[in-house]
Amino acid sequence: MANNNQIQLFTGFDQLQVDTIRHTLAKDATPEQFNLFMSTAVAAGLNPMLNHIYCIVYGGKMSIQISVEGIMFLAKRVEGYEGIDVQLVYENDVFRPKRVRDESGRYYWDVEHEIADDPGKVKACYAFAYRTGFPPVFEHIKVDEVQHHLSGNNAANWKKYFNDFFKKTVVKRAAKRQYGIEISEDDAPEATASVQSYERRDITDEVNAAAATEQKQSAPSKDDAAKIATLKGIVSKKLEQLGCTKETKGEYIAKLNLFADPQNPTLAEWEKVLKTVDMAIAEKEAAEDLPTE
Repeated sequence: MANNNQIQLFTGFDQLQVDTIRHTLAKDATPEQFNLFMSTAVAAGLNPMLNHIYCIVYGGKMSIQISVEGIMFLAKRVEGYEGIDVQLVYENDVFRPKRVRDESGRYYWDVEHEIADDPGKVKACYAFAYRTGFPPVFEHIKVDEVQHHLSGNNAANWKKYFNDFFKKTVVKRAAKRQYGIEISEDDAPEATASVQSYERRDITDEVNAAAATEQKQSAPSKDDAAKIATLKGIVSKKLEQLGCTKETKGEYIAKLNLFADPQNPTLAEWEKVLKTVDMAIAEKEAAEDLPTE
């Protein structure tokens, strides 16, 4: 594991948060790669702990990926943001997009879309991104353009969550164009990206591996005890975001089953709890934020 002395602090993140990201979300990065990743996240105003931005390392090379949640987070901060409408188009639907001109002479897209009672297979997806004072941005992708994902390294996830993946792809493109989001992303091997995209659904293996060398139970040092106290306070507040009450917070943590010795949990184990809770919050927010049909 890299020497933490080579890791700098970043505006908006305390040392505990930086350490948590370093040893979980970016555990395969070198100190230099990690500093670049965090600098990019800070500059863009994105939070890795909320699944806004991913650090993907494959074959020693790092790729920085912005998730649709990250794009939507930035979009909502843009003045005039009015939301995005995304729809799937099925083979039996009536779908007629046409380019028209408004009174000022500007062109925009208008769509006639009638959803069939018996829709059939998905053939396309489109989205309108709206912003006050700007014409709507129209993004349209045919199913053939994403078909290659069904035979790639990430095929299992695309087949299982095809509609969601398809809509997120279109939403991301529309948001970038309408709200002026210009963040360069590197292409990453699909096999690696697949793990990153779905670790919020099941992160047990990762959080266990993140502290595999720190599992020996012992009385925490004064420094660890102080960090644990801080972590417990952070976790307590975050559990309220998940709807937990004072009485149910303990039950929620116990059900995670992350403490080898519940009477003497370690700093590493509390870091795993924070990681797990953050992922649960991110998935909840993503479900609320993503436009649906």
